[in-house]
Amino acid sequence: MQPKTTIWDLEPHTAAKHEILRRYVQAWAPILSQGKFPHLVFVDGFAGPGRYSKGEEGSPLIAIKAVIGQPRPITAQVDFHFIELDKKRSDHLASEVRAVDLPSNISTKIHGGRSFQDAFPDVWNTYDPKPGRIRPPTFVFIDPFGFKIPFSYVAKVLRAQSCEVLITFMFEEINRFLSQGQQPENFDDLFGCRDWREGINIKLPKERLKFLHDLYQRQLTQAAGARFVRSFALRNERNTMDYFLFFATNNELGLKKMKEAMWHVDESGAYTFSDATDPNQTVLFTAEPDRSLLTRLIVDKFAGAETTPSQIEHFVVCDTAFRETHYKKVLQVLEDTNRVMPVNSPAKRRRGTYADMNLRLLFGPKQEL
Repeated sequence: MQPKTTIWDLEPHTAAKHEILRRYVQAWAPILSQGKFPHLVFVDGFAGPGRYSKGEEGSPLIAIKAVIGQPRPITAQVDFHFIELDKKRSDHLASEVRAVDLPSNISTKIHGGRSFQDAFPDVWNTYDPKPGRIRPPTFVFIDPFGFKIPFSYVAKVLRAQSCEVLITFMFEEINRFLSQGQQPENFDDLFGCRDWREGINIKLPKERLKFLHDLYQRQLTQAAGARFVRSFALRNERNTMDYFLFFATNNELGLKKMKEAMWHVDESGAYTFSDATDPNQTVLFTAEPDRSLLTRLIVDKFAGAETTPSQIEHFVVCDTAFRETHYKKVLQVLEDTNRVMPVNSPAKRRRGTYADMNLRLLFGPKQEL
Protein backbone atom coordinates (compact mmCIF):
# COMPACT_ATOMS: atom_id res chain seq x y z
CA MET A 1 0.00 0.00 0.00
CA GLN A 2 1.31 3.43 -0.92
CA PRO A 3 2.11 5.63 2.11
CA LYS A 4 0.09 8.83 2.45
CA THR A 5 2.80 10.76 4.31
CA THR A 6 5.91 12.44 2.90
CA ILE A 7 8.20 10.02 4.72
CA TRP A 8 7.36 6.63 6.25
CA ASP A 9 8.82 3.65 8.08
CA LEU A 10 11.36 1.46 6.32
CA GLU A 11 10.13 -2.12 5.96
CA PRO A 12 12.54 -5.07 6.25
CA HIS A 13 12.13 -6.30 2.69
CA THR A 14 12.73 -2.75 1.41
CA ALA A 15 15.94 -2.65 3.44
CA ALA A 16 17.00 -5.91 1.78
CA LYS A 17 16.21 -4.47 -1.64
CA HIS A 18 18.26 -1.36 -0.86
CA GLU A 19 21.21 -3.45 0.27
CA ILE A 20 21.09 -5.26 -3.07
CA LEU A 21 21.02 -1.90 -4.86
CA ARG A 22 23.93 -0.58 -2.81
CA ARG A 23 26.14 -3.58 -3.48
CA TYR A 24 25.31 -3.71 -7.17
CA VAL A 25 25.98 -0.02 -7.81
CA GLN A 26 29.23 -0.32 -5.86
CA ALA A 27 30.30 -2.91 -8.44
CA TRP A 28 28.60 -1.38 -11.49
CA ALA A 29 30.25 2.03 -11.40
CA PRO A 30 33.95 1.00 -11.19
CA ILE A 31 33.59 -1.89 -13.65
CA LEU A 32 32.13 0.32 -16.35
CA SER A 33 34.30 3.36 -15.68
CA GLN A 34 37.45 1.20 -15.70
CA GLY A 35 36.13 -0.33 -18.90
CA LYS A 36 36.76 3.02 -20.55
CA PHE A 37 33.19 4.29 -20.48
CA PRO A 38 33.59 8.01 -19.75
CA HIS A 39 29.91 8.56 -18.97
CA LEU A 40 27.39 6.56 -16.87
CA VAL A 41 23.71 7.18 -16.15
CA PHE A 42 21.61 6.03 -13.18
CA VAL A 43 17.82 6.46 -13.25
CA ASP A 44 15.59 5.97 -10.21
CA GLY A 45 12.06 5.89 -11.59
CA PHE A 46 10.20 6.15 -8.26
CA ALA A 47 12.73 7.94 -6.10
CA GLY A 48 10.74 8.88 -3.00
CA PRO A 49 11.82 11.45 -0.39
CA GLY A 50 15.38 10.18 0.03
CA ARG A 51 15.08 9.18 3.67
CA TYR A 52 12.82 7.17 5.98
CA SER A 53 11.20 8.08 9.28
CA LYS A 54 14.03 6.82 11.47
CA GLY A 55 16.74 8.44 9.34
CA GLU A 56 17.52 5.52 7.04
CA GLU A 57 18.67 6.52 3.57
CA GLY A 58 16.46 5.93 0.54
CA SER A 59 17.53 4.62 -2.83
CA PRO A 60 18.76 7.97 -4.27
CA LEU A 61 21.22 8.59 -1.44
CA ILE A 62 22.25 4.93 -1.44
CA ALA A 63 23.07 5.05 -5.15
CA ILE A 64 24.96 8.34 -4.96
CA LYS A 65 27.06 7.23 -2.00
CA ALA A 66 27.76 3.85 -3.62
CA VAL A 67 29.47 5.80 -6.41
CA ILE A 68 31.25 8.57 -4.50
CA GLY A 69 32.34 6.25 -1.67
CA GLN A 70 34.60 4.10 -3.85
CA PRO A 71 38.14 3.32 -2.55
CA ARG A 72 39.43 4.56 -5.90
CA PRO A 73 37.45 7.61 -7.04
CA ILE A 74 35.28 7.13 -10.11
CA THR A 75 36.62 9.36 -12.86
CA ALA A 76 33.72 8.92 -15.30
CA GLN A 77 30.93 11.46 -15.48
CA VAL A 78 27.96 9.95 -13.62
CA ASP A 79 24.51 11.48 -14.07
CA PHE A 80 21.77 10.64 -11.57
CA HIS A 81 18.13 11.18 -12.50
CA PHE A 82 15.51 10.91 -9.77
CA ILE A 83 11.86 10.83 -10.82
CA GLU A 84 9.22 11.45 -8.15
CA LEU A 85 5.59 12.36 -8.78
CA ASP A 86 4.77 13.59 -5.26
CA LYS A 87 6.04 17.17 -5.04
CA LYS A 88 6.49 17.16 -1.26
CA ARG A 89 8.61 14.03 -1.52
CA SER A 90 10.68 15.39 -4.39
CA ASP A 91 11.28 18.61 -2.44
CA HIS A 92 12.39 16.57 0.56
CA LEU A 93 14.68 14.55 -1.70
CA ALA A 94 16.17 17.75 -3.12
CA SER A 95 17.12 18.93 0.36
CA GLU A 96 18.73 15.55 1.12
CA VAL A 97 20.74 15.58 -2.11
CA ARG A 98 21.91 19.17 -1.52
CA ALA A 99 23.41 18.05 1.79
CA VAL A 100 25.75 15.59 0.03
CA ASP A 101 29.18 16.89 -0.98
CA LEU A 102 29.34 15.83 -4.62
CA PRO A 103 32.52 15.64 -6.73
CA SER A 104 32.54 17.67 -9.93
CA ASN A 105 31.98 14.59 -12.10
CA ILE A 106 28.69 13.72 -10.37
CA SER A 107 25.48 15.43 -11.47
CA THR A 108 21.97 15.02 -10.09
CA LYS A 109 18.62 16.04 -11.52
CA ILE A 110 15.33 15.65 -9.71
CA HIS A 111 12.26 15.38 -11.90
CA GLY A 112 9.75 16.45 -9.26
CA GLY A 113 6.01 16.43 -9.77
CA ARG A 114 6.32 14.13 -12.79
CA SER A 115 5.35 10.51 -13.19
CA PHE A 116 7.72 7.85 -14.45
CA GLN A 117 5.60 7.47 -17.59
CA ASP A 118 5.92 11.20 -18.26
CA ALA A 119 9.54 11.88 -17.30
CA PHE A 120 11.42 8.78 -18.42
CA PRO A 121 11.20 9.43 -22.19
CA ASP A 122 12.76 12.86 -21.67
CA VAL A 123 15.56 11.37 -19.58
CA TRP A 124 16.18 8.59 -22.10
CA ASN A 125 16.13 10.92 -25.11
CA THR A 126 18.68 13.21 -23.45
CA TYR A 127 21.29 10.55 -24.14
CA ASP A 128 20.34 9.60 -27.68
CA PRO A 129 23.76 8.92 -29.23
CA LYS A 130 25.03 11.07 -32.06
CA PRO A 131 26.32 9.35 -35.22
CA GLY A 132 29.43 7.34 -34.43
CA ARG A 133 28.80 7.48 -30.67
CA ILE A 134 27.16 5.07 -28.24
CA ARG A 135 24.62 5.62 -25.50
CA PRO A 136 26.25 5.80 -22.06
CA PRO A 137 25.71 2.65 -19.95
CA THR A 138 22.47 3.17 -18.05
CA PHE A 139 21.10 1.41 -14.98
CA VAL A 140 17.36 1.92 -14.45
CA PHE A 141 15.85 1.15 -11.05
CA ILE A 142 12.04 0.86 -11.27
CA ASP A 143 10.55 0.51 -7.79
CA PRO A 144 6.88 1.57 -7.79
CA PHE A 145 4.13 1.13 -5.23
CA GLY A 146 1.78 0.07 -8.02
CA PHE A 147 2.25 -1.40 -11.46
CA LYS A 148 2.12 1.46 -13.97
CA ILE A 149 5.37 0.46 -15.64
CA PRO A 150 5.21 0.65 -19.44
CA PHE A 151 6.89 -2.45 -20.82
CA SER A 152 7.88 -0.45 -23.89
CA TYR A 153 10.22 1.61 -21.67
CA VAL A 154 11.79 -1.53 -20.21
CA ALA A 155 12.29 -3.02 -23.66
CA LYS A 156 13.87 0.19 -24.92
CA VAL A 157 16.44 0.04 -22.12
CA LEU A 158 17.30 -3.61 -22.67
CA ARG A 159 17.71 -3.20 -26.41
CA ALA A 160 20.41 -0.58 -25.87
CA GLN A 161 24.01 -1.62 -25.37
CA SER A 162 25.26 -1.88 -21.76
CA CYS A 163 21.90 -0.91 -20.24
CA GLU A 164 20.16 -2.84 -17.45
CA VAL A 165 17.03 -2.78 -15.32
CA LEU A 166 16.09 -3.77 -11.78
CA ILE A 167 12.31 -3.88 -11.47
CA THR A 168 9.96 -4.38 -8.54
CA PHE A 169 7.09 -6.47 -9.88
CA MET A 170 4.28 -5.80 -7.39
CA PHE A 171 2.70 -9.23 -7.53
CA GLU A 172 0.25 -8.82 -4.64
CA GLU A 173 -1.30 -5.66 -6.09
CA ILE A 174 -1.18 -6.95 -9.67
CA ASN A 175 -2.92 -10.15 -8.61
CA ARG A 176 -5.60 -8.27 -6.69
CA PHE A 177 -6.55 -5.98 -9.58
CA LEU A 178 -6.30 -8.82 -12.09
CA SER A 179 -8.95 -10.72 -10.13
CA GLN A 180 -11.25 -7.72 -10.33
CA GLY A 181 -10.80 -7.43 -14.09
CA GLN A 182 -9.88 -3.77 -13.74
CA GLN A 183 -7.40 -1.57 -15.64
CA PRO A 184 -6.89 -3.69 -18.78
CA GLU A 185 -4.97 -0.90 -20.51
CA ASN A 186 -2.50 -0.68 -17.61
CA PHE A 187 -1.99 -4.45 -17.70
CA ASP A 188 -1.43 -4.32 -21.46
CA ASP A 189 1.25 -1.70 -20.83
CA LEU A 190 2.78 -3.62 -17.93
CA PHE A 191 3.21 -6.91 -19.80
CA GLY A 192 3.61 -5.50 -23.28
CA CYS A 193 1.03 -8.00 -24.53
CA ARG A 194 -2.53 -9.19 -23.95
CA ASP A 195 -1.62 -12.67 -22.73
CA TRP A 196 -2.14 -11.72 -19.07
CA ARG A 197 -5.87 -12.20 -19.65
CA GLU A 198 -5.34 -15.95 -19.47
CA GLY A 199 -4.50 -15.50 -15.78
CA ILE A 200 -7.97 -14.22 -14.89
CA ASN A 201 -9.42 -17.73 -15.07
CA ILE A 202 -6.61 -19.36 -13.07
CA LYS A 203 -8.09 -19.84 -9.62
CA LEU A 204 -5.35 -21.69 -7.73
CA PRO A 205 -3.08 -19.04 -6.14
CA LYS A 206 0.18 -20.91 -6.80
CA GLU A 207 -0.71 -21.50 -10.42
CA ARG A 208 -1.64 -17.87 -11.00
CA LEU A 209 1.53 -16.70 -9.29
CA LYS A 210 3.61 -18.92 -11.57
CA PHE A 211 1.69 -17.80 -14.64
CA LEU A 212 2.16 -14.06 -13.98
CA HIS A 213 5.80 -14.50 -12.99
CA ASP A 214 6.62 -16.62 -16.03
CA LEU A 215 4.77 -14.31 -18.41
CA TYR A 216 6.76 -11.27 -17.28
CA GLN A 217 10.01 -13.23 -17.39
CA ARG A 218 9.16 -14.44 -20.90
CA GLN A 219 8.49 -10.89 -22.03
CA LEU A 220 11.85 -9.69 -20.69
CA THR A 221 13.70 -12.38 -22.62
CA GLN A 222 11.65 -12.84 -25.78
CA ALA A 223 10.05 -9.43 -26.32
CA ALA A 224 12.76 -7.20 -24.84
CA GLY A 225 15.68 -9.43 -25.81
CA ALA A 226 17.45 -9.69 -22.44
CA ARG A 227 20.04 -12.50 -22.45
CA PHE A 228 19.92 -12.94 -18.70
CA VAL A 229 16.95 -12.55 -16.36
CA ARG A 230 16.87 -13.48 -12.70
CA SER A 231 13.89 -13.03 -10.42
CA PHE A 232 13.91 -12.84 -6.65
CA ALA A 233 10.95 -13.42 -4.36
CA LEU A 234 10.21 -11.34 -1.28
CA ARG A 235 7.51 -12.33 1.19
CA ASN A 236 5.98 -10.00 3.75
CA GLU A 237 5.68 -10.38 7.50
CA ARG A 238 2.60 -12.63 7.01
CA ASN A 239 4.75 -14.95 4.85
CA THR A 240 2.65 -14.25 1.77
CA MET A 241 4.16 -13.32 -1.57
CA ASP A 242 4.59 -9.56 -1.76
CA TYR A 243 6.62 -8.92 -4.87
CA PHE A 244 9.36 -10.12 -7.19
CA LEU A 245 12.53 -8.31 -8.13
CA PHE A 246 13.44 -8.85 -11.76
CA PHE A 247 16.97 -8.10 -12.90
CA ALA A 248 17.56 -8.09 -16.66
CA THR A 249 20.85 -7.57 -18.47
CA ASN A 250 22.77 -8.60 -21.57
CA ASN A 251 26.08 -8.75 -19.73
CA GLU A 252 27.31 -11.89 -17.97
CA LEU A 253 29.54 -9.89 -15.63
CA GLY A 254 26.52 -7.80 -14.63
CA LEU A 255 24.68 -11.03 -13.84
CA LYS A 256 27.61 -12.20 -11.69
CA LYS A 257 27.66 -8.96 -9.72
CA MET A 258 23.91 -8.95 -9.16
CA LYS A 259 24.09 -12.51 -7.83
CA GLU A 260 26.93 -11.47 -5.55
CA ALA A 261 24.78 -8.65 -4.20
CA MET A 262 21.83 -10.99 -3.69
CA TRP A 263 23.81 -13.64 -1.83
CA HIS A 264 25.16 -11.04 0.62
CA VAL A 265 21.72 -10.01 1.87
CA ASP A 266 21.01 -11.44 5.33
CA GLU A 267 17.80 -13.17 6.29
CA SER A 268 16.04 -11.14 8.97
CA GLY A 269 13.36 -13.67 9.85
CA ALA A 270 10.65 -11.14 8.99
CA TYR A 271 10.64 -11.96 5.29
CA THR A 272 11.75 -14.65 2.87
CA PHE A 273 14.23 -13.73 0.17
CA SER A 274 14.98 -16.27 -2.51
CA ASP A 275 15.76 -16.84 -6.15
CA ALA A 276 12.48 -17.54 -7.92
CA THR A 277 13.47 -17.64 -11.57
CA ASP A 278 12.29 -21.23 -11.58
CA PRO A 279 9.34 -21.42 -9.14
CA ASN A 280 9.84 -25.20 -8.96
CA GLN A 281 13.40 -24.72 -7.70
CA THR A 282 13.37 -22.02 -5.03
CA VAL A 283 16.79 -21.23 -3.59
CA LEU A 284 17.08 -19.32 -0.33
CA PHE A 285 19.92 -16.84 0.05
CA THR A 286 21.81 -17.98 3.12
CA ALA A 287 25.40 -17.96 4.32
CA GLU A 288 25.93 -21.48 2.97
CA PRO A 289 24.32 -22.45 -0.35
CA ASP A 290 22.38 -25.65 -0.85
CA ARG A 291 25.24 -27.61 -2.43
CA SER A 292 23.18 -30.79 -2.63
CA LEU A 293 20.87 -29.04 -5.08
CA LEU A 294 23.80 -27.53 -6.95
CA THR A 295 25.39 -30.99 -7.17
CA ARG A 296 22.23 -32.39 -8.76
CA LEU A 297 22.07 -29.53 -11.25
CA ILE A 298 25.71 -29.92 -12.29
CA VAL A 299 25.49 -33.71 -12.52
CA ASP A 300 22.29 -33.55 -14.57
CA LYS A 301 23.93 -31.12 -16.96
CA PHE A 302 27.31 -32.78 -17.45
CA ALA A 303 26.75 -36.51 -16.75
CA GLY A 304 28.82 -38.63 -19.17
CA ALA A 305 30.46 -35.56 -20.69
CA GLU A 306 33.94 -34.10 -20.74
CA THR A 307 34.01 -30.43 -19.79
CA THR A 308 36.09 -27.74 -18.04
CA PRO A 309 35.74 -25.61 -14.90
CA SER A 310 35.21 -22.66 -17.24
CA GLN A 311 32.19 -24.30 -18.85
CA ILE A 312 30.83 -25.41 -15.48
CA GLU A 313 31.16 -21.88 -14.12
CA HIS A 314 29.34 -20.44 -17.13
CA PHE A 315 26.49 -22.90 -16.56
CA VAL A 316 26.28 -22.13 -12.83
CA VAL A 317 26.26 -18.37 -13.36
CA CYS A 318 23.91 -18.21 -16.34
CA ASP A 319 21.52 -21.11 -15.74
CA THR A 320 21.21 -21.56 -11.98
CA ALA A 321 20.54 -19.45 -8.90
CA PHE A 322 24.06 -20.06 -7.61
CA ARG A 323 27.24 -18.01 -7.80
CA GLU A 324 30.59 -18.72 -9.43
CA THR A 325 32.04 -19.13 -5.92
CA HIS A 326 29.78 -22.08 -5.10
CA TYR A 327 30.63 -24.84 -7.52
CA LYS A 328 34.27 -25.68 -6.73
CA LYS A 329 33.41 -27.34 -3.40
CA VAL A 330 30.91 -29.44 -5.33
CA LEU A 331 33.64 -30.49 -7.76
CA GLN A 332 35.95 -31.35 -4.85
CA VAL A 333 33.40 -33.78 -3.41
CA LEU A 334 32.68 -35.30 -6.80
CA GLU A 335 36.40 -35.79 -7.47
CA ASP A 336 37.04 -37.19 -3.98
CA THR A 337 34.38 -39.83 -4.62
CA ASN A 338 35.70 -40.53 -8.14
CA ARG A 339 32.51 -39.33 -9.79
CA VAL A 340 34.53 -36.73 -11.69
CA MET A 341 37.95 -37.63 -13.11
CA PRO A 342 40.54 -35.16 -14.41
CA VAL A 343 41.75 -35.93 -17.94
CA ASN A 344 45.50 -35.52 -18.53
CA SER A 345 45.91 -33.68 -15.24
CA PRO A 346 49.26 -31.83 -14.90
CA ALA A 347 51.74 -33.66 -12.68
CA LYS A 348 51.95 -30.74 -10.23
CA ARG A 349 48.20 -30.29 -9.85
CA ARG A 350 46.86 -30.82 -6.34
CA ARG A 351 43.72 -32.94 -6.17
CA GLY A 352 40.56 -30.90 -5.67
CA THR A 353 41.95 -27.65 -7.13
CA TYR A 354 40.55 -25.98 -10.23
CA ALA A 355 42.68 -22.91 -10.80
CA ASP A 356 43.24 -24.08 -14.37
CA MET A 357 39.89 -23.17 -15.89
CA ASN A 358 40.71 -25.24 -18.99
CA LEU A 359 41.38 -28.45 -17.04
CA ARG A 360 39.52 -31.32 -18.70
CA LEU A 361 37.08 -33.08 -16.37
CA LEU A 362 35.21 -36.27 -17.22
CA PHE A 363 31.88 -36.86 -15.49
CA GLY A 364 30.69 -40.41 -15.00
CA PRO A 365 27.44 -41.57 -16.54
CA LYS A 366 24.31 -40.33 -14.81
CA GLN A 367 23.24 -43.73 -13.48
CA GLU A 368 26.51 -44.05 -11.55
CA LEU A 369 26.27 -40.64 -9.86
